[in-house]
Amino acid sequence: MFRNLFYYFLRGEFTINLLYLETFLIVCNYGNFTEAAKCLYVPQPTISNRIRYLEEEMGQELFVRGKKGKRSVELTRAGKLFHPYAEQVIETLNTAKSELNQNSNERLMTIGSSVALTHPFIYEKINLLNDIHNKNIDLLIMDHTLIAKSLVDGVLDLAFVAEPIIHKQLESYLVHREKIGVVVSNKHPLARKKRLDKTKDLEKEYLIFYKPLSRVSMDLFNMKCKKRIMTNQIELVNDLIHNHNGVSFLPSNAFHEDLKNGGLVYIPIHDELLNNEIHYYLVSRKNEIFYEDIFLKESNLPLLI
Repeated sequence: MFRNLFYYFLRGEFTINLLYLETFLIVCNYGNFTEAAKCLYVPQPTISNRIRYLEEEMGQELFVRGKKGKRSVELTRAGKLFHPYAEQVIETLNTAKSELNQNSNERLMTIGSSVALTHPFIYEKINLLNDIHNKNIDLLIMDHTLIAKSLVDGVLDLAFVAEPIIHKQLESYLVHREKIGVVVSNKHPLARKKRLDKTKDLEKEYLIFYKPLSRVSMDLFNMKCKKRIMTNQIELVNDLIHNHNGVSFLPSNAFHEDLKNGGLVYIPIHDELLNNEIHYYLVSRKNEIFYEDIFLKESNLPLLI
């Protein structure tokens, strides 16, 4: 019977007041009714009445009352069996209450991205959301291959990607587009060029490919060059450009501050050289797009995929 106490309690087969269970545990802790009454700031008869009610509900005496003049009480065999299950009920309900309270104040939403969250377009949207809503936001950088499952499983609420995700449970919204170009340090010989017109100019270069944009730059990936590397770490791309004289294929605002202060130089690519336009998409579960006024403002209609 005691082993299934929590099960019966949840089913409503016991009408035990939680306060009586807590009182039972406090009496166990202090070893007498008088000290338990002081702890709970109630008269001693109230403690006695609660324990008596509990014993009637259980159909067992839980305490061996002390002899006349002796204030302490001891658990009966039934009381000893009952004790861990009473603790389980109180602990489980307290844990549930704690988690519910935590979740009510926890994250507003979880947003994933296969593109750097520092991208000005994404950064602006996150800031707008943060300004309007004062709850927490979880931001996760994820590999593109993990995003679909994370959305379907409810791990993510929304995600930014550089190519649409085709899935029957998901919708992709085209939210932004921009041109890709060559980014080099201001000391690189190519920095003097106004436009890249032929791939031959890159044959002796150390080419760096940012993985989330690899679909766009893949036309260049197989071209002849000195060395190539692909990474999904945007900070590493920056380091390789600055410290190893590398050449990367990125949008003009990828490293906005470095480009603005002249540390890096953006060189447009001739349109006929490759398809150099990047499309950014916001992906959500079907019919579950959150905060359209922020994320889909001035965007196209959802893709029918």
